[in-house]
Amino acid sequence: MRLGIYAKTVKCRKLKISWSNVRVKVKVSTMEITKAQPSHISGIVELWKELMDFHKALDPFFTRSEEGHVSFGRHTKKLLESEDALVLVALDKGNIIGYAISEIVERPPVFQRRKYGIISDMAVKSTHRRKGIGEQMLKKLLKWFQLQNISRIELRVVVQNKIGYSFWKKHGFNDYMHVSYLNRETQNGV
Repeated sequence: MRLGIYAKTVKCRKLKISWSNVRVKVKVSTMEITKAQPSHISGIVELWKELMDFHKALDPFFTRSEEGHVSFGRHTKKLLESEDALVLVALDKGNIIGYAISEIVERPPVFQRRKYGIISDMAVKSTHRRKGIGEQMLKKLLKWFQLQNISRIELRVVVQNKIGYSFWKKHGFNDYMHVSYLNRETQNGV
């Protein structure tokens, strides 16, 4: 029988535990997930650079422009001011170790259901991955969408990003559309 604690004396007849010599392992986490503030933008941008460089290794299309980080910072600032967006940060001792961006958008009026949610970014520092941080941010995003009466949530995952794809599949996201492209530069030898 496993109790999750360590005891010197355990009697199995009536399951009596001698608590005098019990040692309990407790992991204290200083991590919190909260709504991003303008003071978090520079840390979000740094993590965005890591995310983009990860994707660049998968596909050169994701190569950042020289001023890409500046544009992303301005974009993030606008999202922080929008009622139709939620930007979260995961903080560990005040340091940004993850961020997530979600938005509510509308389709053209030709669709019956026009409003839907998008998760446009989610990143966790490489040193903090596989610790449940992405899952915790996702739960907060889904709760926010629910409070906004948004039932359909979409996102995009790079085909080569097997880790990201498996994360989203694990959390119930399904394929519904394939996005294709034609690179005319390589086709014409340009």
